[in-house]
Amino acid sequence: MPKRTTLTFTSEDAPATGEERLFVYYCKYTGKHAFTIDSDIEKLPRRRTDGARIIDTEEHTVKLYTTDGGVKLIKRHNGNIERQYRLNVGTLPVAYRCEKEGQFIYVLSDSVTTYVNQAVIMGTKVLVPPCIRPHKASGGTEVRLEIEDRVHRPALVKITADHVRIHITSNVAVPEAVQTEVLQMMAKALGARLTQLQLHRGTRGRQKFLVIEHLQPQEVFEKLQAAVGRITTQTEQETALLGRGDSGAAMPGFGR
Repeated sequence: MPKRTTLTFTSEDAPATGEERLFVYYCKYTGKHAFTIDSDIEKLPRRRTDGARIIDTEEHTVKLYTTDGGVKLIKRHNGNIERQYRLNVGTLPVAYRCEKEGQFIYVLSDSVTTYVNQAVIMGTKVLVPPCIRPHKASGGTEVRLEIEDRVHRPALVKITADHVRIHITSNVAVPEAVQTEVLQMMAKALGARLTQLQLHRGTRGRQKFLVIEHLQPQEVFEKLQAAVGRITTQTEQETALLGRGDSGAAMPGFGR
Protein backbone atom coordinates (compact mmCIF):
# COMPACT_ATOMS: atom_id res chain seq x y z
CA MET A 1 0.00 0.00 0.00
CA PRO A 2 1.35 3.47 -0.81
CA LYS A 3 1.91 5.64 2.22
CA ARG A 4 1.92 9.37 2.84
CA THR A 5 5.24 10.55 4.24
CA THR A 6 5.73 13.46 6.62
CA LEU A 7 8.88 14.00 8.62
CA THR A 8 9.73 15.87 11.81
CA PHE A 9 13.37 16.60 12.50
CA THR A 10 15.82 19.24 13.59
CA SER A 11 18.99 19.68 11.54
CA GLU A 12 21.00 22.30 9.74
CA ASP A 13 18.45 22.13 6.92
CA ALA A 14 15.49 22.86 9.20
CA PRO A 15 14.32 26.34 10.27
CA ALA A 16 16.18 27.85 13.21
CA THR A 17 12.97 28.06 15.26
CA GLY A 18 13.15 24.35 16.07
CA GLU A 19 10.96 21.46 15.02
CA GLU A 20 8.70 21.82 12.01
CA ARG A 21 6.38 19.47 10.21
CA LEU A 22 7.98 18.80 6.86
CA PHE A 23 6.33 17.47 3.72
CA VAL A 24 8.34 15.23 1.42
CA TYR A 25 7.44 15.31 -2.28
CA TYR A 26 8.38 12.78 -4.95
CA CYS A 27 8.35 12.92 -8.73
CA LYS A 28 4.98 11.47 -9.71
CA TYR A 29 6.54 9.77 -12.73
CA THR A 30 9.71 8.16 -11.30
CA GLY A 31 9.03 8.08 -7.55
CA LYS A 32 12.34 9.85 -6.81
CA HIS A 33 12.70 12.51 -4.11
CA ALA A 34 12.02 15.99 -5.56
CA PHE A 35 11.96 18.36 -2.58
CA THR A 36 11.08 18.76 1.10
CA ILE A 37 9.11 21.80 2.29
CA ASP A 38 7.57 23.11 5.52
CA SER A 39 4.07 23.35 3.98
CA ASP A 40 1.49 21.25 2.19
CA ILE A 41 1.72 22.60 -1.38
CA GLU A 42 -1.98 21.90 -1.90
CA LYS A 43 -2.57 24.90 0.38
CA LEU A 44 -0.28 27.18 -1.65
CA PRO A 45 -1.67 29.55 -4.31
CA ARG A 46 -1.75 28.57 -7.96
CA ARG A 47 -0.27 30.54 -10.80
CA ARG A 48 -3.01 31.82 -13.08
CA THR A 49 -1.14 31.12 -16.34
CA ASP A 50 -0.53 27.38 -15.94
CA GLY A 51 -1.93 26.26 -12.57
CA ALA A 52 1.53 25.71 -11.04
CA ARG A 53 1.77 25.91 -7.25
CA ILE A 54 3.76 28.94 -6.06
CA ILE A 55 6.45 28.51 -3.41
CA ASP A 56 7.65 31.82 -1.98
CA THR A 57 11.12 30.98 -0.67
CA GLU A 58 11.06 33.99 1.65
CA GLU A 59 8.00 32.56 3.42
CA HIS A 60 8.75 28.84 3.22
CA THR A 61 11.78 26.66 3.83
CA VAL A 62 12.34 24.25 0.95
CA LYS A 63 15.21 21.89 0.22
CA LEU A 64 15.48 20.84 -3.43
CA TYR A 65 16.78 17.50 -4.66
CA THR A 66 16.46 18.55 -8.30
CA THR A 67 19.03 19.16 -11.03
CA ASP A 68 19.39 21.92 -13.60
CA GLY A 69 16.92 21.21 -16.39
CA GLY A 70 18.08 24.04 -18.65
CA VAL A 71 16.04 26.92 -20.01
CA LYS A 72 12.74 26.59 -21.86
CA LEU A 73 10.92 29.40 -23.66
CA ILE A 74 7.12 29.32 -23.29
CA LYS A 75 4.72 31.41 -25.36
CA ARG A 76 1.78 32.56 -23.23
CA HIS A 77 -1.78 33.35 -24.35
CA ASN A 78 -1.05 37.08 -24.50
CA GLY A 79 1.82 36.48 -26.91
CA ASN A 80 4.58 37.13 -24.36
CA ILE A 81 7.56 34.79 -24.27
CA GLU A 82 8.40 33.48 -20.79
CA ARG A 83 11.82 32.11 -19.87
CA GLN A 84 11.65 29.15 -17.50
CA TYR A 85 14.64 27.76 -15.62
CA ARG A 86 13.59 24.14 -15.23
CA LEU A 87 14.19 22.04 -12.11
CA ASN A 88 14.37 18.37 -13.02
CA VAL A 89 14.25 15.00 -11.33
CA GLY A 90 16.36 12.97 -13.72
CA THR A 91 15.30 14.17 -17.16
CA LEU A 92 11.79 15.20 -16.09
CA PRO A 93 10.83 18.76 -15.06
CA VAL A 94 8.89 19.07 -11.80
CA ALA A 95 9.22 22.82 -11.22
CA TYR A 96 10.75 26.01 -12.60
CA ARG A 97 11.80 29.55 -11.79
CA CYS A 98 11.22 32.57 -14.01
CA GLU A 99 14.51 34.06 -12.79
CA LYS A 100 17.58 31.88 -12.33
CA GLU A 101 17.90 32.63 -8.61
CA GLY A 102 14.38 33.98 -8.22
CA GLN A 103 12.34 34.16 -5.04
CA PHE A 104 9.48 32.07 -6.45
CA ILE A 105 9.51 28.39 -7.37
CA TYR A 106 6.61 27.15 -9.50
CA VAL A 107 5.74 23.47 -9.06
CA LEU A 108 4.26 22.04 -12.26
CA SER A 109 0.72 20.74 -11.99
CA ASP A 110 0.49 16.96 -11.39
CA SER A 111 4.28 16.57 -11.31
CA VAL A 112 4.82 15.58 -7.66
CA THR A 113 3.14 13.55 -4.96
CA THR A 114 3.51 12.98 -1.21
CA TYR A 115 2.85 9.29 -1.74
CA VAL A 116 5.71 6.86 -2.06
CA ASN A 117 4.89 4.13 -4.56
CA GLN A 118 7.14 1.26 -3.52
CA ALA A 119 6.50 -0.53 -6.81
CA VAL A 120 8.11 2.38 -8.65
CA ILE A 121 11.14 2.39 -6.35
CA MET A 122 11.53 -1.37 -6.83
CA GLY A 123 11.28 -0.93 -10.58
CA THR A 124 8.18 -3.09 -11.03
CA LYS A 125 5.92 -0.31 -12.25
CA VAL A 126 6.32 3.15 -13.75
CA LEU A 127 3.88 5.89 -12.84
CA VAL A 128 1.99 7.57 -15.63
CA PRO A 129 3.51 10.93 -16.70
CA PRO A 130 1.44 14.09 -16.13
CA CYS A 131 0.71 14.52 -19.85
CA ILE A 132 -1.50 11.38 -19.66
CA ARG A 133 -4.25 11.92 -17.12
CA PRO A 134 -7.82 10.91 -16.27
CA HIS A 135 -10.58 12.67 -18.20
CA LYS A 136 -13.54 13.03 -15.86
CA ALA A 137 -16.19 13.91 -18.43
CA SER A 138 -15.63 10.74 -20.51
CA GLY A 139 -14.42 8.46 -17.74
CA GLY A 140 -11.40 7.74 -19.91
CA THR A 141 -8.05 9.42 -20.51
CA GLU A 142 -6.71 12.71 -21.89
CA VAL A 143 -3.32 12.87 -23.61
CA ARG A 144 -1.46 16.11 -24.36
CA LEU A 145 0.11 15.86 -27.82
CA GLU A 146 2.90 17.92 -29.37
CA ILE A 147 2.87 17.71 -33.18
CA GLU A 148 5.68 18.10 -35.68
CA ASP A 149 4.13 18.38 -39.12
CA ARG A 150 5.24 17.82 -42.72
CA VAL A 151 7.57 14.97 -41.79
CA HIS A 152 8.46 12.24 -44.28
CA ARG A 153 6.95 9.43 -42.18
CA PRO A 154 4.32 9.58 -39.40
CA ALA A 155 5.50 8.26 -36.05
CA LEU A 156 5.05 8.27 -32.28
CA VAL A 157 8.42 9.70 -31.29
CA LYS A 158 8.66 9.95 -27.50
CA ILE A 159 6.79 10.41 -24.22
CA THR A 160 7.87 13.10 -21.77
CA ALA A 161 6.31 14.62 -18.67
CA ASP A 162 5.02 17.52 -20.79
CA HIS A 163 3.61 15.76 -23.85
CA VAL A 164 3.54 12.83 -26.25
CA ARG A 165 5.47 13.94 -29.34
CA ILE A 166 4.26 12.72 -32.71
CA HIS A 167 5.30 13.27 -36.34
CA ILE A 168 2.71 13.63 -39.09
CA THR A 169 2.94 14.18 -42.84
CA SER A 170 0.06 16.69 -42.91
CA ASN A 171 0.36 20.46 -42.52
CA VAL A 172 -0.98 21.84 -39.21
CA ALA A 173 -2.50 24.67 -41.25
CA VAL A 174 -5.01 22.10 -42.61
CA PRO A 175 -6.97 21.00 -39.50
CA GLU A 176 -9.10 18.36 -41.26
CA ALA A 177 -6.05 16.51 -42.58
CA VAL A 178 -4.32 16.71 -39.19
CA GLN A 179 -7.36 15.34 -37.36
CA THR A 180 -7.72 12.39 -39.74
CA GLU A 181 -4.03 11.45 -39.61
CA VAL A 182 -3.65 11.84 -35.85
CA LEU A 183 -6.80 9.88 -35.01
CA GLN A 184 -5.84 7.03 -37.34
CA MET A 185 -2.31 6.88 -35.90
CA MET A 186 -3.49 6.90 -32.30
CA ALA A 187 -6.29 4.40 -32.90
CA LYS A 188 -3.73 1.97 -34.32
CA ALA A 189 -1.25 2.55 -31.48
CA LEU A 190 -3.91 2.12 -28.79
CA GLY A 191 -5.84 -0.70 -30.43
CA ALA A 192 -8.95 1.48 -30.15
CA ARG A 193 -11.87 2.31 -32.43
CA LEU A 194 -12.02 5.73 -34.05
CA THR A 195 -15.34 6.30 -32.30
CA GLN A 196 -13.51 6.12 -28.93
CA LEU A 197 -11.24 9.05 -29.81
CA GLN A 198 -11.75 12.80 -29.85
CA LEU A 199 -9.14 15.40 -30.79
CA HIS A 200 -9.32 18.90 -29.32
CA ARG A 201 -7.33 22.05 -29.97
CA GLY A 202 -4.63 23.13 -27.55
CA THR A 203 -3.36 26.58 -26.68
CA ARG A 204 -1.00 26.48 -29.68
CA GLY A 205 -1.31 25.23 -33.23
CA ARG A 206 1.01 22.28 -32.67
CA GLN A 207 -0.59 21.25 -29.38
CA LYS A 208 -3.63 18.96 -29.28
CA PHE A 209 -5.54 17.09 -26.60
CA LEU A 210 -6.61 13.53 -27.35
CA VAL A 211 -9.50 12.07 -25.33
CA ILE A 212 -9.79 8.27 -25.26
CA GLU A 213 -12.96 6.65 -23.96
CA HIS A 214 -12.96 3.32 -22.08
CA LEU A 215 -9.19 3.24 -21.52
CA GLN A 216 -7.50 4.27 -18.26
CA PRO A 217 -4.23 6.28 -18.08
CA GLN A 218 -2.00 3.35 -17.07
CA GLU A 219 -3.26 1.26 -20.00
CA VAL A 220 -2.90 4.18 -22.44
CA PHE A 221 0.66 4.83 -21.24
CA GLU A 222 1.68 1.19 -21.61
CA LYS A 223 0.25 0.99 -25.14
CA LEU A 224 1.95 4.24 -26.21
CA GLN A 225 5.26 3.07 -24.71
CA ALA A 226 5.00 -0.13 -26.72
CA ALA A 227 4.25 1.85 -29.90
CA VAL A 228 7.26 4.13 -29.37
CA GLY A 229 9.40 1.04 -28.77
CA ARG A 230 8.27 -0.53 -32.03
CA ILE A 231 9.16 2.64 -33.96
CA THR A 232 12.61 2.77 -32.30
CA THR A 233 13.32 -0.88 -33.13
CA GLN A 234 12.17 -0.42 -36.72
CA THR A 235 14.40 2.64 -37.16
CA GLU A 236 17.41 0.80 -35.75
CA GLN A 237 16.79 -2.13 -38.10
CA GLU A 238 16.53 0.17 -41.11
CA THR A 239 19.75 1.94 -40.10
CA ALA A 240 21.53 -1.40 -39.81
CA LEU A 241 20.27 -2.49 -43.23
CA LEU A 242 21.48 0.73 -44.81
CA GLY A 243 24.85 0.24 -43.16
CA ARG A 244 25.19 -3.27 -44.57
CA GLY A 245 24.08 -1.97 -47.96
CA ASP A 246 26.95 0.54 -47.97
CA SER A 247 29.57 -2.15 -47.29
CA GLY A 248 28.26 -4.82 -49.65
CA ALA A 249 25.89 -5.03 -52.56
CA ALA A 250 23.70 -2.04 -53.24
CA MET A 251 20.31 -2.11 -51.53
CA PRO A 252 17.27 -1.92 -53.79
CA GLY A 253 16.43 1.68 -54.50
CA PHE A 254 19.81 2.98 -53.25
CA GLY A 255 22.68 3.66 -55.63
CA ARG A 256 26.26 2.94 -54.57
